Amino acid sequence: MDAPSRTLLSICIMKFDTLKNNDSFCILPFIHQEKKFNGTFHICCYGDQLQSDSAADNTSLENFNSQKMQDIRTAMMQNKRHNSCNFCYQQEDLGIVSPRMRENDSWMKWKDTHKAITVCLENFDQKKLMRPISYDLRYSNTCTLKCRMCNSSSSSSINAEYKKLNQIWPEKFWVIDNLRINHDVEFHNDVQKIYLAGGEPLVEPLNLELLNQAANYNDELVILINTSLNIVNAKFYEVLQKFKFLTLVVSIDGTDKVNDYIRHGSNFEEIKRNLGKFSKNDKMFSTCVSIYNIFNLRSLIKFIQNEYPQHAHNHSINIVNDIEELFIENIPYKLRPAIINELNQILHEADDLPSVGIKNCITILEKNNFNEKRFRNFIKYTKILDESRQESIKEVVPQLAEYFDE
Repeated sequence: MDAPSRTLLSICIMKFDTLKNNDSFCILPFIHQEKKFNGTFHICCYGDQLQSDSAADNTSLENFNSQKMQDIRTAMMQNKRHNSCNFCYQQEDLGIVSPRMRENDSWMKWKDTHKAITVCLENFDQKKLMRPISYDLRYSNTCTLKCRMCNSSSSSSINAEYKKLNQIWPEKFWVIDNLRINHDVEFHNDVQKIYLAGGEPLVEPLNLELLNQAANYNDELVILINTSLNIVNAKFYEVLQKFKFLTLVVSIDGTDKVNDYIRHGSNFEEIKRNLGKFSKNDKMFSTCVSIYNIFNLRSLIKFIQNEYPQHAHNHSINIVNDIEELFIENIPYKLRPAIINELNQILHEADDLPSVGIKNCITILEKNNFNEKRFRNFIKYTKILDESRQESIKEVVPQLAEYFDE
């Protein structure tokens, strides 16, 4: 390592040592940009906050260097909470490990990125133009699945279904235009990571185009694909194998019929076959925990531990937080002790990352937070989708059957 590199790395380590004790700081506003298919630019995918409130900021760089972003960064450096990031702060106030905390930990451990991060931090300090080194790209909502915790903005299939259900419950089954955008992505020497989501990234042609461009520019870019892994065609498989650092973030929400019920259109056996195709690649597992699969969570964790032991430590367990009917705090109190007992059992066997999600579930279930109105709306929501999809929750989640017999 040459002298300038050692200096930059030393600065980065020093900054991180200072910032890791800052309860307001998040690395993402300094390095990351989410680009959505409606043409908007966001701080991250967690809080769904725009990078700029000014219509004059039209480009990627203008948004990344907006006055709003500068205000957020300044507040964080002063250990002050900015209201744009309340999503994480509110979780932390409830005793939950937030995305802010997980992202900080991940990037601080990923030492290969520290030189590029230091450039971002130094440019902020010196009021220079800043460039993202991490991208979250969403080219469209094209998707073949209708996941129960998803919505029209992330699935064209849900959007089509909601057009038929809109009159039944307009505020819940809302619809959008199925937009598509070809993002302008600046490849520069400090870019570290590209994360692709959707929709389903492996069925969107614009993702294939972007991946080919990225492979030709730098096949050592870290590529993360958030995928249901239900469909893998030859062209996508070929280009993905060009990257030296590919990670598939596989969305899986239960074992067997539980997964297929929640992620309508999914096939659990097909997922396992496609996982076999990528046996040489790195994998993460991502689970969205809702009232539908909380009873199956222990079985899912055990399945991943047994079938994919080398990847079980990379199992991210996230609690559904945007469709309130599916919140796990809607679970009736009398059902909670058995769930908590199961989660405590698996907690002792889980690695660091999945244990964070398990603890977050236990924290919520131990609180006095049941909402009768939301639970009734959960029953209504489920009955409507069951009828539309010719399914029955009583067959998949028998623990809740009695509430659907009333």
